[in-house]
Amino acid sequence: MLPRRDVFPCERRGGLGTNEKGPTRALGTAFRRRAAALASCAALSLCAEAQAAPPAGGAAPPPVVPGALPAAPRAPAEPATPPRPPAAAPLSPGAKRPVPDYDGRPDEATSAGDALLWVPRVVFFPAYLASEYLVRRPLGALTVAAEQGEWIKELKDIFTFGPNNDIGIVPTALFDFGFRASVGVYFFYDDLFVPGNELRVHAATGGVDWWRLTLADRIPLGGRAHLKLRGEADIRPDWLFSGIGPSSLERDWARYRARSVEGTATLHADFGAFSFVEAITGAKTVDFHDICCKPTVGFRVARGRYPMPPSYDTGYTAYRIGGRAGLDSRLPRPARGNGVRLELSGEHAADLERPLESRWIRYGGSLGGFVDLTGHDRIVSLVLSAAFADPLGAAEVPFTELAELGGDAPMRGFREGRLRGRSAAAATLEYRYPVWAFVDGTVQVAAGNVFGEHLRDFDLDLLRMSFVLGLRTSGERDHSIDLLIGSATETFEQGAGLQELRFMVGATHGF
Repeated sequence: MLPRRDVFPCERRGGLGTNEKGPTRALGTAFRRRAAALASCAALSLCAEAQAAPPAGGAAPPPVVPGALPAAPRAPAEPATPPRPPAAAPLSPGAKRPVPDYDGRPDEATSAGDALLWVPRVVFFPAYLASEYLVRRPLGALTVAAEQGEWIKELKDIFTFGPNNDIGIVPTALFDFGFRASVGVYFFYDDLFVPGNELRVHAATGGVDWWRLTLADRIPLGGRAHLKLRGEADIRPDWLFSGIGPSSLERDWARYRARSVEGTATLHADFGAFSFVEAITGAKTVDFHDICCKPTVGFRVARGRYPMPPSYDTGYTAYRIGGRAGLDSRLPRPARGNGVRLELSGEHAADLERPLESRWIRYGGSLGGFVDLTGHDRIVSLVLSAAFADPLGAAEVPFTELAELGGDAPMRGFREGRLRGRSAAAATLEYRYPVWAFVDGTVQVAAGNVFGEHLRDFDLDLLRMSFVLGLRTSGERDHSIDLLIGSATETFEQGAGLQELRFMVGATHGF
C-alpha cells in the first residue's frame, strides 16, 4: 500500500506497511512514525506563524515555504563607528597645546569700544592698585580669620551683657590725620525702663586738654515716632582753620581751641522705608582761644593772612530752632537699591547775648539718584548738595556756623574745618559695594567748593576735587568703625594740585 501523502504531507517515509516482521511489530512501528511526523508538522507550523507576524513598525517577513527550514534570525546591525582621527604628533618639550575651538565661531575683531576701554583702565589703575592691594586683599584675609575664629561672637560675649544682651560697653579709638588721636568708651542700654527706650553715652579723651562727653536718650512715642534728648560738652585744642571763601590756601592753616556745651530736643517721625521728618530746638554756647601750638589763628591774623574770623574773639551763645525732612523712594534689603532721595533742612538761630544784632539762618539740601548695578547692593550714585548761611542782623554769621565742606560733610577728602564759606556746592559720584556681612566699601569722586553769598562767585575755575576710598561697618546706626583714605586738590585756577592727604581710622558715634 502506498503512503497517504495527501493526509500527511510532511511524512516522506512509509505508512502502514505489511512487509515488517510480524503484524504487531509493523503496527507499532507505523504509529511511532505517525506521532513523530505530527510533532514535526506542529513545530514547523508554529515557526511559520512566528515568521509571518510583522515586527512593530516594520514590513512583513517573506512567506515560509512548506517543508523549508526556518531562517535563522539576523544579528542586530552594529552602529557605524566613525573613523578615529589620526593621533596628534607629540609636543616638543616646553611647547603648549593649542587651544581648541569649542564654539566653532570666528574670533571677533577688536572694535573701537574695546580700544576706548583702555582709557579708563589706565586712568583708574592707581585706584585699582590701592583698592586691590591695600583694601580688598588684606580685608579678605582678615575676614577669613574672623569667620574661622568666630570673632564676632567672642566680642559680643565680651562687651555685651544683660538678659537679652541689651547692655554693652565698647572701647573706642579714633585717628584722623592732622588731629589728635583719641580713645574712649561707648555705653548703650536698650529698653531702659520701658520697651523701645534707648540710652547712649560716649566719652573720649585725647589728652589732659582734650575731652568730649555725649549723652542721648530716645524715648518712643508710639508708632514710628520718638523724642530724642541729646547733650554734648567738649573741649579741644586742635581745631583747624584755613580762611573763608573759595580761594583759601592749605599753607595758611592754623590751630585754635574751642570749648562748647550744647543741648537739643528732636521730635522725629519715620514714614516709608527711609523717609522722615523732624523738628529740632536747642541751645549752644561756644568760646575760642589761642593757647595751642603755633601757628594759631591769632598768629595768622597778625601777619595779615586773613581777617579775624567772625565771633572768634567774642564767642556766642545761640538758641536755634529748625527742621529736616527726607523723601526716599528706595526699599530696604533685599530689594534692589535703585531710587531717588531728596533731603532738605533749615534753621533759625540768634545769639542770646546780642539777639537783635547777631541772628542768622542756615538752609540747604541734597538730591541724589541711586542705581543698583547687580541687584546685590553694588550701587552707583550721584548726589548734588548745596548749603547756605545768611545773616539777618548787622553782625556776620559766626565762622563755625558757616556752610562747610570736608570732614563728615561732602568732599570728605578734606579735613574738617578746611573749607568754610557763606555758601557751598558739591557733586559727589560714589560707588558703594558690600565687602563683608557688616562692612561696605566706598569709592568717591567729588567736585565743589565754598563760595560767597548765594553762590554769587561760582565759577568752574574755582572748583576743587576730592577723592576717597573707604570702609564702614553697616550694622549699627549709632556706632560704626570707619576706615578712610582720601586726598583733595587746590582749585583749578590754582593748578588743581594735590594739597593734602587724609587718613582716618577708628570708631565714631552718630547719635
